[in-house]
Order: sequence, then C-alpha cells, then structure tokens
Amino acid sequence: MNTFDHEALMSKPTFEDLYTATSWDYSILSNEALALADRLEASGAICSGGVDEWGSPLSIITGTAEEVVEIIETLNLSVTPLELAEAKKGIETKDECITKWAVEGHLRLFRFQAVKNSIDYSSIPAADFNVYPEYADCRPAVNNEGIVGEKLALATAGEDLVSVVPDILKLFPYSFDSSLPVISRTLATTSPTIYHVKAVNQSLFRGYYAGCRVRTVNTTGVYIEDACTINKHWQNYGLMLQAPDDIPACTTGSDSVCIHNYYNSLWEWVTGTDSTPGRALMKISVFRNRYADTVALSVLPGMVMVQMLLMGVISLYQIMSHKQSVLLTQIWAYRCQNGRMQVFYLAQITYHLIYNSDLYYVGLVTGTLTVESVANLTFSFFIFSYSFINLAKARSGEQQLDRYFRLTWETMQILITTCVAASLYSIRSQSLSWIVDYNGQLLRQTTTLGKKYCGLHDSCFLMHVNLAVVVAVVSTALGL
Repeated sequence: MNTFDHEALMSKPTFEDLYTATSWDYSILSNEALALADRLEASGAICSGGVDEWGSPLSIITGTAEEVVEIIETLNLSVTPLELAEAKKGIETKDECITKWAVEGHLRLFRFQAVKNSIDYSSIPAADFNVYPEYADCRPAVNNEGIVGEKLALATAGEDLVSVVPDILKLFPYSFDSSLPVISRTLATTSPTIYHVKAVNQSLFRGYYAGCRVRTVNTTGVYIEDACTINKHWQNYGLMLQAPDDIPACTTGSDSVCIHNYYNSLWEWVTGTDSTPGRALMKISVFRNRYADTVALSVLPGMVMVQMLLMGVISLYQIMSHKQSVLLTQIWAYRCQNGRMQVFYLAQITYHLIYNSDLYYVGLVTGTLTVESVANLTFSFFIFSYSFINLAKARSGEQQLDRYFRLTWETMQILITTCVAASLYSIRSQSLSWIVDYNGQLLRQTTTLGKKYCGLHDSCFLMHVNLAVVVAVVSTALGL
C-alpha cells in the first residue's frame, strides 16, 4: 500500500507488477511504519494480498477501527475524506456495533468520454483505496457535504460533462455533486444481517480528474479536493467515473441468455482464515443491481391452449348437431382427452419445456421472471399435466367413459393451475438460489467446467435435470 506514494490512483500495470515482484525495497518504510507493522502482527490483524476468483489482484489489511485509521495516517494513504471520517466515527461506536474494519486496494473500472457528447464511453482500469467495516450494519452515517474543501481544476465554459452518460453510470450513488440522477446510498436489507438492521449505507462511487477525487461537476467546471495536486498522466483521460462491475450469469449454449449483475465495485467482505493453509476466507457483502437480457416471447403455450379450446368447441358442436344427450365432460374426454390431438398437445409443450428449460430456470434462480413468462409456465404446466395424466390413464385402461368421468381430475386441475399461477407470480421477483444448490452449478469461466460450458461469459448456470422432467414428476405425483 505504501507503493501508492500518497497518490489516490495507481495504473493497472504498476498495480499488477506488485504481485510478481521477487524482491522489495523496505527502505521506503519509515520507522513508524515498521513499528506499526509489529503492532499489527501482535494484535492479530490480517494482512493479505493476491488474486481474487475473477483474476483481479488486491491488497487488504483488516483490524480494528483504530488500527485502520492509524494505517491510513502513518502511511499517508489517499483515501476519501468520507471513509476516513466513517472509520474515526467507528472508533467512537465500537462498543455499540462490534466489527472489524478494512482498508483495501483493488482494481476498478473507470469510464471516460473519448468523443464529445458521445454515450459510448471508453474505459480504463486503475487501483484505488476503499475503507469499510466488515459488517455494513456498522457503517456510521456521516455527512459528505463540505467534508473537504474544493478547487476548480477544469473550466468547461457552460458545458456539463455528465449531461451524456451511459445508463450503467446511473445505477449507484456518487460522492460528488452533479446533474446525475440522485440515488440514495441507504438501502433496505433483503436478508437478515448480523445485527438485524433494516437498512444499511453503501459506499459511494468516485469520480477522478487528473488523479484527484472530484467534488463537484457542473456547467462551470470540474472541482477537485483542494489539497490534491494535478497529475498530468491521468489528466489525459479527462473526467473518469467509477463504473459498477458487470458480472453476468448466463445460460449455456450458443444462444445463451444472460442476467447482468451490476455490483458496487467497492467490494466489501468479512475476512478470516480458511482451513486450507495459505488461503484466506472471504464472505462478500453485496450491493447489486440486476437486469436480464430481453428475450423474444414464445407464443407456443398460448397457441396450444387455443388449440385445446378450439377442439372443445368443435367437439361440442359435432355432438350437439347429432342431438345426442351426452355430458360435456364426456364430450371433452372422448374428443380431447383420449383422441389423437392429446398426443399432439403433449408433444408441443414437451418440446417447449425442453428447449426453454434453462431460460426458465435462470429466471427462477435470479428473480427475473416477467409476467409473460409466468403465463407461459402456467399454461405449460396445465397442458402437460392434463395431457400426460389423461393419456397415461387412457392407455392403462383406468379411464372409463361414464357419468363421473374424471370429474375429480377436472376439479383438481382448476385448483392446481390456480395455485401454480399464484405461486409463480408471487415469487417471480425473488431469487430462488436453492434451485442451483440442488439441481445445478454456477460455473466460473476460470474453472475447467466453466471453460467448457460458459464460452466467453464470466459465469454460467449448468442445470442437471431438465424442467420437463420436473413437470412430469410433479404431474405424476398429483394425478396418479
């Protein structure tokens, strides 16, 4: 960390070279820094560095809030004034909310406008610092307004440099004032936290100009922290805006569909020691926005429903035209359930479920099912279970054409279909991650299986049992 030489940013090549260096010049460390290292060693603080599972190098020191503040001040690390103030506030509240704190150096992606007024931003990776409590519950509320002075670094003569930005830069809150959409840094928790709080504060994204953190962007110009010295190297990139990490999870195959997980790239985690020697344990705390690829809607389930209804109407007309008194349930059974059309219905919907199995699984796992997908799944379940059970009963000889023909099954179908539709609709926005735990794997491209199935994607879902098999098993359990 001392190799940052009091700068806020470090280029990717320089940062990566730190992990391939075979020797170090410890003379750059002051006596105070060496004494601090001894105290950290004695206190059990964790200092680690390496490469994360995505291949990105990182360096992190974890200890008490006092130790983290001492590290920052002794090494004169260029962290944001807000994060330093939060760590100092954490010292005051250490008995109220018990947590370790961390100071971390990590590569992040920054976007900059290479062509004026263009929404197609270029990008550059660079490393900077992040200071955070291991439990987000314990991040104190500190006002960012006026926490540090600012000065004009670039006059824009009436032009607003953030008037045209890609949507990906509008997902998370920034630490500077601008015309970008205002996004609250306070988020309601979606799962139980360590201290069962209802809301937590996430870290604020940064903007940089000439290697200095930005405080304000308006039509007058770009304002940076008043104590920062402009760096000519970074000045060439203009205004650099931190971007979220896009880590998609996709289906397998050439026509894969992806769920884009945009993470707050100021990663936070709980650090510990793993049972494997030389390996650190990381439990990540996630701040995420999730969007799915737009997929063309299949109309096949709806068309099969129309076919079934149409055949019912035709059957009714043919029977009534002969003036025969037959129960409508008998008509439906004879012409629609036991007839050859029933096989056609089942074949169509089986093809649909087999072909779209991974798509529906990913929607259920990630909570991105649309209302249209819910309708398709409901239709598919009804058609499959209805046709499959009727055919199975007919072929086994159990199905009889009498006054009470399948009345129980007909009534059950109404209740079952209603329950399926209501259940799918209620959970369509919930992430059912347990499906992957029991019936699949989330593969990383860096693994052997990931290279085989994920293609060019960072990660992908590999499901073991096709959805058609699951529907068949459930239908059999309900109807036989």
